[in-house]
Amino acid sequence: MSAHLAEPLAASSPPPPHSATQPAGRFAVSRISGGLGPFLLTLIALYLVKQILFVVAFPPFSGHDEVAHFSYLRTVATEGRIPTIPDLAVWRAEVRVNRQPNVDLLPADLYPYCRYALYWHCEPDDPRWSKTPPYIVTYLGQYFPTGLQYVANHPPLYYLAMTPLYWASDEWSTNAQQYLLRFAAIPFGLITVLLGLLLARTLFPGDTFLAVTVPTFIAFQPQISYEAAMVNNDIVAIAGYSLLLWLIVRGIRDRFPLRQCLVVGLVLGLAIVAKSTSLTAAPLIAGAVIATVGWRNVKGWAGRGVAIVAPAALVASPWYFFLYRSYGNFDALPQIAAVQSYWNKPEGSFRELLFSPSFIAMRFRETWGEFGWRVLPLDPELLWVIAVPLVAAVCGLVRFVWLARRSKLERADDDSVLRPVRWQGIALVLLVSACLLAYLAVVHFGTQFSLTQARYFFPVVNAAALLLMLGLRTIIPRRLHRFGQGAVFAALVLLNLLIFTQYVVPYYLAT
Repeated sequence: MSAHLAEPLAASSPPPPHSATQPAGRFAVSRISGGLGPFLLTLIALYLVKQILFVVAFPPFSGHDEVAHFSYLRTVATEGRIPTIPDLAVWRAEVRVNRQPNVDLLPADLYPYCRYALYWHCEPDDPRWSKTPPYIVTYLGQYFPTGLQYVANHPPLYYLAMTPLYWASDEWSTNAQQYLLRFAAIPFGLITVLLGLLLARTLFPGDTFLAVTVPTFIAFQPQISYEAAMVNNDIVAIAGYSLLLWLIVRGIRDRFPLRQCLVVGLVLGLAIVAKSTSLTAAPLIAGAVIATVGWRNVKGWAGRGVAIVAPAALVASPWYFFLYRSYGNFDALPQIAAVQSYWNKPEGSFRELLFSPSFIAMRFRETWGEFGWRVLPLDPELLWVIAVPLVAAVCGLVRFVWLARRSKLERADDDSVLRPVRWQGIALVLLVSACLLAYLAVVHFGTQFSLTQARYFFPVVNAAALLLMLGLRTIIPRRLHRFGQGAVFAALVLLNLLIFTQYVVPYYLAT
């Protein structure tokens, strides 16, 4: 099988355009910048400064679910186990016998931050709750839990990775520990930025415009920056998914040799145990493999599939065994729906949400502002300033498809980006599919719960960044590309300065 998986390109296939400068299956770290060393160093320096400001600017535990994520980590680090979500019927039976059932709750010392937790009955100034916070509420004559550990169905990789930091800071105050864990999120954000550069360099090796603008977009996208400055597993999932996208594009380029298949499978498994939403990468990988080797080549894509699935299943199966043993299903969503049923209702049907202007507008606002629990909405005027160039970029992407098709037919355009070869076309379809699938997953979640959020789309930020910047590149005349990439860099830096000075700092001072 291994010999078949490592089969070379067919004799009739042209060598991939990268082959003259970079051996297939190998990557030299020294070539990351590709001649853009000063730019990359500047970008990294600005990014790190910005992230440090984000870490310290937001009040303790004000990030979305930071209270719950910190609580989960504390359980893992101090008790050596994964918290669980109770069955509502069993919980109610225990309440009748014991007013304080033995379930995983948010810690009492975090009750002062209850307004940042997901529906923890919040009256922190009430002396009744100063030492014993509320954990039971009554709704229509029925008992429901409040202050429950509601992220217990998340996979454990992030919390296991952060446990040594928790142990090392065990003597610190809770707030100090929280800031340390925020700083620990920054490297995952930086990895995501660098993977954006690698994605652009891999797909279009000789293009400077994309090599500059794609990582710039990722580095200065304000909500991605926010995720990389909070205690949460989202930025780990974003970094893992970004790594997967880059590996898949490399696999398409190199026809998925055995070694790359094994690596893709291993990373897929790790991404899944970082956050279950990474499962959406599985159909993308399958589609990429089949499109690359040909759907009629059953032996080729089936063998590669086994090489990918085996390590992914080996890594992820213990987690799913734990879920099934604990809940009788593989996501614990029925248990979450039950305990939150008195307030967390579906937002609508799939069709309703897919075409709902208000739903779409809210996701756009969450993508560029809001910051956590929708505490910092951007002004409509600023949102329009952001939206106009993005719409132009999408139009440019449509134009790219038309120009690429025309260049292929006429073989007249000397711009190599506008003359993608087959593997590049497959890779671009993959990136578009990743964005569509991620957004549809956001819509689907809204059909089950009222708290679907744009951040569930963020794992595909590198795909979205490349497609948008490819669209901008298409509508900017080639002679102006150097000025265009500088304008993109400057505009995104100014956007961050504006948001930080006009929204984040005032919020921090007022809190």
